[in-house]
Amino acid sequence: MRRLLFTLVAFGLAASACSPSVPEPSPTSTQPSTTSPAPTSTTTTLPPKAWEEPLDPDDLHVVLMWHQHQPLYPKDSDGVVTRPWVRVHATKDYYDMAAMVEDFPQIQATFNLTPVLLLQLEELANGTKDLYWTHTEIPAAELTDEERSFVIERFFDVNPIIIDRFPRFRELADLRAEGGSFSDGDVTDLQVLFNLAWTDPRFLAESPLDDLVDRQRDFTEDDKVTVLDKHLEIIRQVIEVHRRLWDTGQIEVTTTPFAHPILPLIADGSLASVGDPQAILPINEFSEIPDGTEQVKRGLAVAESILGRKPVGMWPGEGAVAQLVMSLFSREGVEWVATGEHVLNPSLGDPTRTGTFARDADGTVEDAATLYQPWSAQLNRNPDVPMFFRDVVISDLLGFQYSGMSPQEAANDLISRLQAIDERLDESGATGPRVVTIVLDGENAWENYPNDGIDHLEAIYAALSDAHFLTTVTPSRYLEAYGDQVKPLPEVFPGAWFSSNYATWIGEQEEAIAWDYLYRTRADFETADRAGLDPEAREKAFEAMLFAEGSDWFWWYGSDQDSGNDDYFDGAFRELLGQVYDAIGMDRPSFVGIPIIPQAALPASRTTNDLVTIDVDNTISASEWAAGGEYSVNGDLIGQLGWAFDKENLYLRIDFNREVLGDDSAGLDFYLGVPSAPNKRSTTLSGAVLGFGASHVVQWRGTDPVTVSAATELPLEEQEDRFVSPESTATAGFDGSSIEFAVPLDQLVGLETGDLLLFKAVEVVAGVTGQPVPIAGPAGAPVPDISDVEVFLSVSDPVGDDHGPGTYTYPTDAVFVPGAFDVVAAELGVSGDELVITTELAAPIANPWGSPNGLSIQTLDVYIDKDPGEATGERLLIDGRNAALSDGNGWEYAVTIEGWDSALYVATADGANETKPTMKVVVLGDKAKVIVRLPLDLVGGGDPASWGYAIAVLGQEGFPSSGVRRVRDVSQAAEQFRFGGAAADASHTRIIDLVVQDGGVQENVLSTYVPGAVDELEPDDFAQIPLLVVE
Repeated sequence: MRRLLFTLVAFGLAASACSPSVPEPSPTSTQPSTTSPAPTSTTTTLPPKAWEEPLDPDDLHVVLMWHQHQPLYPKDSDGVVTRPWVRVHATKDYYDMAAMVEDFPQIQATFNLTPVLLLQLEELANGTKDLYWTHTEIPAAELTDEERSFVIERFFDVNPIIIDRFPRFRELADLRAEGGSFSDGDVTDLQVLFNLAWTDPRFLAESPLDDLVDRQRDFTEDDKVTVLDKHLEIIRQVIEVHRRLWDTGQIEVTTTPFAHPILPLIADGSLASVGDPQAILPINEFSEIPDGTEQVKRGLAVAESILGRKPVGMWPGEGAVAQLVMSLFSREGVEWVATGEHVLNPSLGDPTRTGTFARDADGTVEDAATLYQPWSAQLNRNPDVPMFFRDVVISDLLGFQYSGMSPQEAANDLISRLQAIDERLDESGATGPRVVTIVLDGENAWENYPNDGIDHLEAIYAALSDAHFLTTVTPSRYLEAYGDQVKPLPEVFPGAWFSSNYATWIGEQEEAIAWDYLYRTRADFETADRAGLDPEAREKAFEAMLFAEGSDWFWWYGSDQDSGNDDYFDGAFRELLGQVYDAIGMDRPSFVGIPIIPQAALPASRTTNDLVTIDVDNTISASEWAAGGEYSVNGDLIGQLGWAFDKENLYLRIDFNREVLGDDSAGLDFYLGVPSAPNKRSTTLSGAVLGFGASHVVQWRGTDPVTVSAATELPLEEQEDRFVSPESTATAGFDGSSIEFAVPLDQLVGLETGDLLLFKAVEVVAGVTGQPVPIAGPAGAPVPDISDVEVFLSVSDPVGDDHGPGTYTYPTDAVFVPGAFDVVAAELGVSGDELVITTELAAPIANPWGSPNGLSIQTLDVYIDKDPGEATGERLLIDGRNAALSDGNGWEYAVTIEGWDSALYVATADGANETKPTMKVVVLGDKAKVIVRLPLDLVGGGDPASWGYAIAVLGQEGFPSSGVRRVRDVSQAAEQFRFGGAAADASHTRIIDLVVQDGGVQENVLSTYVPGAVDELEPDDFAQIPLLVVE
């Protein structure tokens, strides 16, 4: 495998080196003019452009901001970029998104081009190629087996919606799905079609690509040249079209700090705890304000060097801001920044007001006057910085939901929502100018739209142009007109564009390890810098350091995001750290070589999530081990590896291929990787690569008597001389050809329910260590429920009542298997300082859409009433559930658990606030169980056994209806992705199964409600949910 490398781009800031070339002026003619000058009175004056006209303060102003960004993709040893995404988004999205605005002279828009993206676009324009490009160039008949496999496997990296636009592409996709063989002609067609699919439809409709689209098949090598030449042509126009439209004033171009970092976490890592008190933090706190300053400074410099102008506005990486970093923007001349409404809400003096602004049933913000204006971050020694706050609902409609509507329906919906905002502002008596800020990715949404979103965008731009009550503006134009009316915001709450914390980038174990790696590298760089570094070496190291501080690496760590190829980004991050050490002349330390995201565990011959107790003795019974897990490895000495857990021990078994009783030359080292262990090594004690981070080793030696050591913490490679085999032993049993032993779990500190314990065994024969087995990858033992939970409430729920009020039916798509929403048992208990909520479903929990935590289709709601019967708290359930706690009860806390966007709600005097703290969710799919571990201090402490609870299961929905918090609708008739059987009204519940106690009848509870408009009903009008209580 080729080693991945980053080419770190040194950029010059001299204007002469980076400004676009200017043509020499034409020489002036020496001949006298033979034409009289035109009279001044007849000189034609062009009408002012729409964006040059004065703004009307009575209009609703709309900021439309498209964010364009890609991570820094590493190159292989040949200098080829290992991913194509910068190129193909340039050819499909970046050019067209800007050029389309020019067709609508009434529209102004803002484009955020990140420095990381700009640098990679510049490299591509100068001839750098990516791996998919080079694999396209190779004639099909000349591809090696490895190259041919790459094309067949990876050239379908295209949204199925786009594949379906090309009949031949769909034909080839079906061929691969059926396991068919590809001829050279098939491969050539695939090489061309991949590149055509990643080209904007406007170019596909023009020469020379229209002929290829019409032909669909039987492509030639010349056809490859045609499409790749066109790609290069488009790439070279991307920066120019932005520069030109920025010069005319129709668009504003902004940028981001240099490496797209979470700037507040670079400046002060402790800010992670403000919005997420339960975050798992690194051992060492990363706090480098100078790096934050440099990120802002270099980001602006890169943009200026490539675009020819210095932006005055910034979209911080992921919209991440905090009071601490606002001065970093101000000092570098940034005149405004944009972020999300999740930041504004808690910044208004009440830090408990996290989450989005409250909206009515139609999705209109109730406190419109607060959200729809910029606010100015107050800075004592630097100029204040105005801030624009993104409307999350409208932005997400464009990003995720309008693709399911026709272009005109989407345009009409957007205009009606903007008009409702305008009317709400008028009704509330709001004074002063008003602005709705819409910010979303400008590259990722469109592949889900028909025709790459062109028809939708044209309809939306036309509707915005024609709407008499609004004007599209850039932030700078708005501030030029109304900057003196921006209200002060004394404190900026730490948050990002979609959350009131940084939990996506810090707070889970993998993320904590990555931040520790970053800290250690930064500390070693600082030590070398103080000792004295050559300026060139220092710059090379520091640039690699800054790139490693980018948010993209931390985005993919942990369970909250999943690319399907997270180890690629893990390797890219650690390679950057390695290049810091290379530049400062230090050997790369061992941690740089240890994957934070370990190599995927191999499938076991037999696996288990059950608790199994093994009687460790000298009679090793196959029947006793039948309930445990097993791997067949077929090594020279080892045939099988077995494991099992109970609540006290990890049991390990090794079956040897030959008799080893009395053979004192035989031995075994068993390497274990506890996920949360602070120190891990990537190699065995003899230097063999393991493929995961090992934290402990168990050693067996076939001496007389046989010895098995306790699980011993491993030293890092650089501390290897400190390793001493322990004198203590584990309980072992040996029958000559197999050995079993029990490792007390208290020796594996940090191992928890739901973890995957990775392990490999290394044979030792006559003192010589062999190759770690399994050879193809680590073995993995899923940790069952080993927690010591004191259960205080256990409820059995009727089987087969997953039909809501008695009439609901499942959606028709095959992923909604019978029993998937049917709760059969619920259990609540306490383990240490955690409330543990366990629900069991009737069917094993599948994960058809690959969510990070294993829940794809279900949503689990839990409501906690800390004082049942006292009529305190909130009665209405979370938005869209269309149910309420029964009279006299009210929840103080509510937890909604799903695959992508779990949350904790806190009831307040004026509603409920959504928060997103770190909560551990364990899905034991084959056991059909979901275990939620909720720290008690998140719910105010106290005695959980005295509280009341409501537990419901609903369908998870990534594209919910307006006013509904991410759960699936129930229609009158079932559809592919909608439940059926509902009444023809708006107030029926979306609950599919409700846990009931003491023979309660769910059907009666959920079928009793008042039909009507949701926002016109009171809590008593909805289905009345009884509490589960300890009796």
